[in-house]
Amino acid sequence: MGLTADNLVEVLATCSGGELDGLTDDVGEIYGVSDIVAVLRQGQPSFAPTLLAAWEAEGRELSPALRYDLDAARARVAYYRTVDASLRAKVAGLTSVKGLEIIDLYPDGLARHMNDLDFVASTESGLWQACAHLVADGWQLHTASFSYFGGCTQVMLSVRRLHEDPYQLPYAVELTTYYSIGNYGAVGPLVRLPGEWQTPAIKNIIMLLYERFEQPFRARDLVDTALLHSALRGAELTALHHAVVTLNLGIEYSELLELTDRAGLGPLPAWPAKRLATAAIRARRLARGASFFLRPVAATGLHLQRHMILGRMSHAEAIAWEAVQRRLSVPQALSGGLMAFGLPLDGPPPQVTRTMLYRDGKLTWADTPMARFLLAIGDFVSQSEIDDLVSHDVAPERSVDLAAESRMTAVGSCNVRPITGCEHASWREVSDDPPA
Repeated sequence: MGLTADNLVEVLATCSGGELDGLTDDVGEIYGVSDIVAVLRQGQPSFAPTLLAAWEAEGRELSPALRYDLDAARARVAYYRTVDASLRAKVAGLTSVKGLEIIDLYPDGLARHMNDLDFVASTESGLWQACAHLVADGWQLHTASFSYFGGCTQVMLSVRRLHEDPYQLPYAVELTTYYSIGNYGAVGPLVRLPGEWQTPAIKNIIMLLYERFEQPFRARDLVDTALLHSALRGAELTALHHAVVTLNLGIEYSELLELTDRAGLGPLPAWPAKRLATAAIRARRLARGASFFLRPVAATGLHLQRHMILGRMSHAEAIAWEAVQRRLSVPQALSGGLMAFGLPLDGPPPQVTRTMLYRDGKLTWADTPMARFLLAIGDFVSQSEIDDLVSHDVAPERSVDLAAESRMTAVGSCNVRPITGCEHASWREVSDDPPA
């Protein structure tokens, strides 16, 4: 499909909350162009390279600053292509999501913002193998998070590399063992995709829908959606609609279709069962959401942690969050569906082949093939905790299963599943007593 600068300004206006009302009729006027650039920079920075490239293609002269921004975006994508090709040649089972697969659908000459590279590893060992290759090539561990679903501990790992220009954001690669964690509620996590959903168009539309739980749809998302739908072939549209219903994403899909049509990028292919399917999905999500009241502590923790991650926590919620963190240990929180955030520590990597989770008193950490991570369910750890764990010496022969702690059976607490019997990871508690 062709995309003109006027098309893209209309898309921007659709997502700008009225900031461009009255300014899109004559974009040839300098005043209108300056306001459009201001909206791009302040509210839709991920859309800037696309519109700038369209202006350039239509003969509009860009200022040196805009020219630099566009060149930097293109250079970033070119660099990520080399990283993607190298990493997938060395590590089997890596699935690329978003990013490069969508850029390849853009019309010649248009650019797309790409902050990082995203990969889903088919196995945890594949994730650590990919990480090892990146670190050997000069990348640095940044953060990790650990969750429990799909029958075992799941890992999300972020590695970074400084940009050649110190004023540019670092390069980043995100590696996970799953596709999405869901919405911390009625829409559950997605660990694997069936074969018919793994085509680039279906897979990446699904990923766009899951991202709605993190933020509203942006201008770039609407262009991506139109191009991805145009790439569907044969029975793929039917498979996409089946995925949307199966994954309870019909509400988000309906919103995305409506926005894309309103932005002038439609009409997109019809969803014949839209009204009935959306109603059924709402009912299922309400029923699943109500089930969380059976686990009040974990349910409260899930809600508050999600607001913390999204930066939406009120003062009252911050107070409640402090109380929840005192009530829930990290293993209990993980078993209840929360996420544990990992801070990598200096020192040689632990001698393990998979993630091992440990607890000793108030300290909780993950030993992985690449590093030891101090774990917390909130966004703060003390320097004393870091110092204690850096000097900690774990004796495997003194470790015992932590199944008992993973079950919260006290009155008023949540009924959670123990983290046991998982081939990927297990909890261990360090004890001063000899093993039984």
